[in-house]
Amino acid sequence: MSPPSSASDSPPPVPPGLHDLSRARLTRHALERYVERFAPTLCLDRAEHELRRALSRTRRLGRKPGSPQTAAHLAIAHHRIMVVILQDDAITTVLTWPQFQPKLIDFGRARLPRKQGRMIQRLKDALDNANS
Repeated sequence: MSPPSSASDSPPPVPPGLHDLSRARLTRHALERYVERFAPTLCLDRAEHELRRALSRTRRLGRKPGSPQTAAHLAIAHHRIMVVILQDDAITTVLTWPQFQPKLIDFGRARLPRKQGRMIQRLKDALDNANS
């Protein structure tokens, strides 16, 4: 018989409106782009750990209309906005915000929500709470 698990053993619940992508499959391309764009001093093993931690709290930005299994998610990495592209169950690439912004329309959005500062602060707060 296994001992009863305490509340501290289980991960904190994901707040409404956010997603936990930390268990998604990471492609080598996505991991290499993460290192190139956000963590150039890290080895791939350490970078994977940090990327999964950042993926524990994401907000979906939109889906591709012609390919509903492809979605863009917003995350925070190294105090910067990061956009990850999720296709089926795999993270296929990692982009910086300036790289993704021209592609917003491709994911069904002409612009970010009006209160984007609040949205990003909530994402940061949720990530801090999940990692504390």
